[in-house]
Amino acid sequence: MSKKVMGIVDEPNPRYAKDCLGIERHASALSQFVLRANTPLTIGIQGEWGSGKTSLLNSIHSTLEESGTCRQIWVNAWEHSLLVNPEEALLRIASEIIQEMLVTDGDANRSAQVKNAAKGIFRGALRVGATAALGVKAGDITDELFAEQSPSIKALREQLAKIACEIQERPTNPFQKFVVYVDDLDRIEPHAAVTILELLKNIFSVPNCIFILAVDYQVVVKGLESKFGKRTEENEWEFRAFFDKIIQLPFMMPMGQYDIGKYVGDLLQKVGFDSKARLNEADLHKIIALTIGGNPRSLKRMVNSLSLIEVFIGTADAENQDTMDELDRLMLFALVCLQISFPDLYDLVNSYPDFLEWTEDVAAETTRRKEEHDHQFSQMFEIATSTGDFDEIWEQVVFRVCYANPRQRVRARDASQFFNLLRDRFSSKKGVSLPERITRTLDYTSVTSMTTSDKTQTRKSDKDFSKYKFGGRELGKSRLVLAVLSQYVADNPDVSFDDLKANFPDEAQGAIGVFVKKEEAEDRFARTGYKRFFMKTNEPIMLIDGPVCVCNQWGKGNVEKFIAIARKLGVTIS
Repeated sequence: MSKKVMGIVDEPNPRYAKDCLGIERHASALSQFVLRANTPLTIGIQGEWGSGKTSLLNSIHSTLEESGTCRQIWVNAWEHSLLVNPEEALLRIASEIIQEMLVTDGDANRSAQVKNAAKGIFRGALRVGATAALGVKAGDITDELFAEQSPSIKALREQLAKIACEIQERPTNPFQKFVVYVDDLDRIEPHAAVTILELLKNIFSVPNCIFILAVDYQVVVKGLESKFGKRTEENEWEFRAFFDKIIQLPFMMPMGQYDIGKYVGDLLQKVGFDSKARLNEADLHKIIALTIGGNPRSLKRMVNSLSLIEVFIGTADAENQDTMDELDRLMLFALVCLQISFPDLYDLVNSYPDFLEWTEDVAAETTRRKEEHDHQFSQMFEIATSTGDFDEIWEQVVFRVCYANPRQRVRARDASQFFNLLRDRFSSKKGVSLPERITRTLDYTSVTSMTTSDKTQTRKSDKDFSKYKFGGRELGKSRLVLAVLSQYVADNPDVSFDDLKANFPDEAQGAIGVFVKKEEAEDRFARTGYKRFFMKTNEPIMLIDGPVCVCNQWGKGNVEKFIAIARKLGVTIS
């Protein structure tokens, strides 16, 4: 009997392999362009780490190999950079490309001439490293070395051009073009990557040569900071001009077009995660879009985490493994995605699983209010809370936690929508409340957490996840108070502000009060930026002397005081 796979190897899709991401049509289009394009030409394949650049290069290589008209040369920049300084890495890359071109040519005399021309340039390049070590400005020497009119550069380029042209014209030769792939440029030191780009542009800009480079624009930006300074709106054009000079055709990895639902579904089946309960691809796609995104490397890490958790469950809790249904596995999937993409929010969920009851105090405990030190926070918070994504208190906690982390700040809206998706998809399904399902799932996800403390290993045991039944509905603490007061006023339409305050005194809630007049609630929000009252449309309660807003900051202790008061007034709460 075959055993299921444990884990997914993080390697590019090999040549001639099945297209798992749906990038074949992009590879086909680029291949056709290469076959028909005028030369010289440099194509830049852009995308973040793990976005599938090497898989795309492999696919292009396979297509061009089938055509039989291109002499293809593959160079891995990162491998050449291991255990050597940037100058030596540069020379190794150039040497490999030249050597592969000479092998195709087969002319021994010309081979010797090219090698001699290359030696002069390479000695100069090594001088860059040596003089830089002595404190001389390497940039000045590099500019001199790669100058367009440098005799040595020009001589070498002319020799390489002769090779490329004569090989194409040779009757016995099937090759029409040299296609050189330079992979993993974005994995080496940015300044070295930029130097390599300059070398390729100056030496190999010859007829019948096409370079396809796997490099991200952000790496070029970092490598040019020593030359242009930090990128700003004013000098952005200088960075872009350099990139455009090197790259004639930029191509961005189409991560937004990947068939992520199918891809992840296939990976999960491969490791046996959803063999007992097949997960809906639409659910997978929604969760991934709001968390990990389409980066294949991140997706493989997520699947590996789930594979380990599956083993853990089978070892430590075999009985529960057999009873986990589709919703249990979907929740497990969702929390692992949250763990990878929003670790701060995952830690918060781990401490307080009932996220619908998150309050301002929960946010303060997590961020220490450091987000408020940012001079733009107040304005951004006001804008955010005026939208549907952050109009509830718990959503504002999400915004605060994301804002406190610069890397997560721009994705606060995704985080809010992720939690809303959990609420809509899991609330009280199959007799299990949302907090209960989250709590029991967290016991499993803790084994793959990357937190730097043991905080996520010990959830707050005194956190109350109780729901209350009132008027045929199951409500959390804050919503219960709003519902009880709304019903009380509906049953007593002539009640005034003072009458309601006498029946539901502020001491039941504490410092904020059970409710305040609407204008006071709006004033507090304007002054502090905190929505401590229900203020959305239809939430204020109309009394005979004006509307009031109910407090939404309720804990276990004060809500029990409120319930006791309500019961004395004849209200039924269970």
